Amino acid sequence: MPRLLPAALLAAATLAVAATAQMPTEKPGARDAARVSGGTYQADPAHTLVGWRVDHLGFSDYFGLFGDVTGTLTIDPANLSAARVDVSIPINPVVASKGLQEHLLRPGKDGGKPDFFGPGQAPARFVSTSVAPGADGMGAYILGNLTLNGITRPVAIQAQFTGAGAMRGTETVGFSGRALIKRSDFGITNGIPLISDEVELDLSAAFEKKAGASEPQPMPAPAANACNGDKVQPWFGKQATPAVRAEIAAATGAKMIRWLYPDSIVTQDYRAERLNVRMDKGTDVIRSASCG
Repeated sequence: MPRLLPAALLAAATLAVAATAQMPTEKPGARDAARVSGGTYQADPAHTLVGWRVDHLGFSDYFGLFGDVTGTLTIDPANLSAARVDVSIPINPVVASKGLQEHLLRPGKDGGKPDFFGPGQAPARFVSTSVAPGADGMGAYILGNLTLNGITRPVAIQAQFTGAGAMRGTETVGFSGRALIKRSDFGITNGIPLISDEVELDLSAAFEKKAGASEPQPMPAPAANACNGDKVQPWFGKQATPAVRAEIAAATGAKMIRWLYPDSIVTQDYRAERLNVRMDKGTDVIRSASCG
């Protein structure tokens, strides 16, 4: 056994030296747009993060991270406005303090709606719809649809190119980004206004060009008026009698209609094909209509 110890130490030292020799002596990435080649890149789950921050009671901020992001970036350096990004962001797990993490993923009481995400929340998904490159070619204004908590809303990202190069022979590009959303837009309303409605998002993304990277399936944009809510306007100011309700149902063809008063309690899920007709309480006079 004593003779084996020096040999083992020598072998370990040799492996350590070999591993160190394989590490680059200079950063492989640089903020040089000429290094970016066209094609489809895959998100690097280990190096793509979405940070979030909200104000808590006016004293301090809650913040945390989502990781393990997957998806694709398709880019043509000669036509940056045609770039397209489609990524999925797992909500569970979330990196945060133990108490906050537990609350974010806590199931609803007695099977009800959770305060925030709950344990079974589906991954969020962002799909770009347009890209407006900045004048310097290093930044871009990205518009897209974010689906979170089963609800899809438009979101804008101010993105910056941070670097490109090859790591162990794999072409890699990196970006940072910032966005601001309202969690109430996605049906997450617990604690507002004590916990801020506005959520700051801080993005850091790395994409790698790998053989066989495939284009994602397109995500349809949310239908803005799938319930034909605009067809209710002729009845604005009229009482929602049974006959009027039947006329509205026939005119819109909506399969689901909610007749709502200002204090009506409704579910927070967004359904583009559902018609919401809002009325004055006590008179049933129709004031507005929308999908959702």
